[in-house]
Amino acid sequence: MCIRISFIIIGVALLAFAVGCDVKNEPKGVDRIIYTVDSGAILPELQLHEVYTITRTGVDLVRSGKSSDTQEYEGERAFSANEGLLTKLFTIAEGGDCTAYKRVEPEEPLDGGEIVTIQLVYTDDSDCTLTYDPGTIYEGAEELQGKAREVIENLIARQNVVPE
Repeated sequence: MCIRISFIIIGVALLAFAVGCDVKNEPKGVDRIIYTVDSGAILPELQLHEVYTITRTGVDLVRSGKSSDTQEYEGERAFSANEGLLTKLFTIAEGGDCTAYKRVEPEEPLDGGEIVTIQLVYTDDSDCTLTYDPGTIYEGAEELQGKAREVIENLIARQNVVPE
């Protein structure tokens, strides 16, 4: 009887210890990065909405005008991207902590300028969205923003390929 009580006490103590321990969540994997650009204060027929979906294997672009009488190219394109840049971008995205990024807005809001949004979509479908209004920065996310822009600026057009 005394042995059973000892086992019960030890079991309860182990259970209390296990429940009281901090369980650290594993870092989330980033499935894709959605980089959106909305043109600033220009004529409506020249305004664009561009959505770049960046995956580990390439980039798809969906581009549309913001008015019915747009004079800009609209459509979808698929691009290859520098594999090293993609790897570095995803490494930065997965190594960052979205809750640590601090949005800093200018004292005086700027008129015009493009709006850029970087959305990290994780493998569990949760996301982290950073919206860069004109003059806005995110402290702690400078490397992420810079590498995402570098990937976009170095795209390689694929011949006759439309995203699925």
